[in-house]
Amino acid sequence: MLRPVTALSLAALMFTLGCAPKNTQTSAGEDMFDNMVREKSVGAQGLIRQSIDFDGDEDAEIYNFFRERADAARLLVRKELDLNRDGKMDVVSFFDDDGNLEKEEMDGDYDGVFDWTDHYQKGIRVMSEYDTDNDGRANVFKYYDIGADGIARIDRKERDTDGDGKIDIWERFNADGEVIRTGRDIDGDGKMDVREE
Repeated sequence: MLRPVTALSLAALMFTLGCAPKNTQTSAGEDMFDNMVREKSVGAQGLIRQSIDFDGDEDAEIYNFFRERADAARLLVRKELDLNRDGKMDVVSFFDDDGNLEKEEMDGDYDGVFDWTDHYQKGIRVMSEYDTDNDGRANVFKYYDIGADGIARIDRKERDTDGDGKIDIWERFNADGEVIRTGRDIDGDGKMDVREE
């Protein structure tokens, strides 16, 4: 599985390229984005879809979805990225009305199924869930605490290791990211039976 940090780094690069101003001029005086960027209205919500095709193969690598606003600049509400250029979106990011990242779904192994979801509050990650056994259900959950410095650090991690839909391993972390407490459900009832400090 592609690690989320890698996916986010690639997404950041493509995001930067995808948001470059349309009036950038080449040395020949031509608009370098003329052949890469297309826009059209889509859906019942009146969104504008901006597609960006970097390699000229007629398949966009980035889709930006904007909502027009009468009293402000248009708002980016969703971004879709095809990182490996196979025609399937690998990262989909959702933004709130203030432009903050709200949720991000990722297909880390490029099989066409999202297996990692990050949840954000005001653009700061507060929870991650991912599917490590490819059964279509999240089985690992990470929760983050936002410190006084505004940085999110892992607070706890919960896992369903046997696929029954119940958490059976708990881990608690200190501010340095070290495990300080663990718990385990031995009898399968979803309740902690063993706890270690």
